[in-house]
Amino acid sequence: MRLWIIGLSLGLRDLLHDRAGFLTQVLALATVLAPLLVLYSLRVGVVSSLVADLSEDPRNRQIVATQQGHYPPEFFDALRADSRVGFVVGHASPIARELAFAKEAEGVSPRADGVVLGSGPGDPLLGHGIAPPARDGAILSRGLAARLGVRQGDRVVLSAVRRLAGTEESLTVPLTVTGFVDPALWEADGALLADETLAAVEQWRDGAAVPAFGWAGRETATPFAYRNFRLYARDLPGLRSLHADLAARGLNVRAPRLKEFENIMALNAALGVIFLIIAAAGALGFLFSFGATQWGSVKRKRPALSVLRLHGLPRLPAALFPVVQAIVVAACGWALASGAYFTAAAVLNRSLADKLLVSGTISSLAPVHFGTAFALTVGVALLASMTAAWQVTRIEPGEGIRGN
Repeated sequence: MRLWIIGLSLGLRDLLHDRAGFLTQVLALATVLAPLLVLYSLRVGVVSSLVADLSEDPRNRQIVATQQGHYPPEFFDALRADSRVGFVVGHASPIARELAFAKEAEGVSPRADGVVLGSGPGDPLLGHGIAPPARDGAILSRGLAARLGVRQGDRVVLSAVRRLAGTEESLTVPLTVTGFVDPALWEADGALLADETLAAVEQWRDGAAVPAFGWAGRETATPFAYRNFRLYARDLPGLRSLHADLAARGLNVRAPRLKEFENIMALNAALGVIFLIIAAAGALGFLFSFGATQWGSVKRKRPALSVLRLHGLPRLPAALFPVVQAIVVAACGWALASGAYFTAAAVLNRSLADKLLVSGTISSLAPVHFGTAFALTVGVALLASMTAAWQVTRIEPGEGIRGN
């Protein structure tokens, strides 16, 4: 063990002795590695920002059913258990989606038709800081609220009609306005209702009785099922596989904005190929140049190493001489390149923030990226030092004294 420590110590002491050569090797490595870090950070930052921008708009993560179907509660339970699903709720049929609203007031009150959608916890249309509507509540779009002239806390009345056994019947549902939908998230005039409220209205319109709400109608043993649904993937990467799985199950679905995400992923793949080519060229250049430097260093110091071999230093501990130097040079070059990257990233993020049509950071790397860069740098440096280490093992004890 002591001889191995001596081999390590000799390599470190030689680097301190030859400071100019050591700094030259570190700078040479940093000039290769720093541009690669900056280039990769641009790929990560730009693509991540584009994906984040797309994910911010819930419409980009939506999957739409193109045909009416039969979707019982078990269908929604299975979807909610899927980690790829961000939010799903039943949807009224297109012809039954618009209902009449009126402001609850004395005398003549404003009236307007509006689209009704079911809602619940996690609904992307709610935005931030808005609680889901309760059973007797409604969250209105800004357009419908303006047409009705209501504010938060006001009461509105939802009206629906049905024809049962040749007789036309009407239904009124008083609701409290508990919030408003951001127009950027939902442009239509309408209201978000609690899922149970919308389901009850749909059952009533189908002619069924709804005991939970006290609404009369015909008794039926058939469980209620929605004819459509509103579904959002949790994120864009999950949108692709979720859409494919639903289509494989025979559902007629489409993801209107999936193509935009596919284009970004294609761009990411193309940038990945370009980066691999540049990184491979840089790694090969460093491998050969550093390997040649190590080879030349061992050749110059061959006489001194042969004397050490004569004094009892075994072959393998002696081979650590170029190996430990390669590790130290790699670590210092990586540290210098990382520092240069942080400076370049700050300049890029400040100067390009307003010039590219993306939000977030333009140049970005995660800790795992730095760890990977360190491991690859050390690995290439060790590979480059192998020929020099092999040359050290061929040095015979005392050959420098004999003049060989």
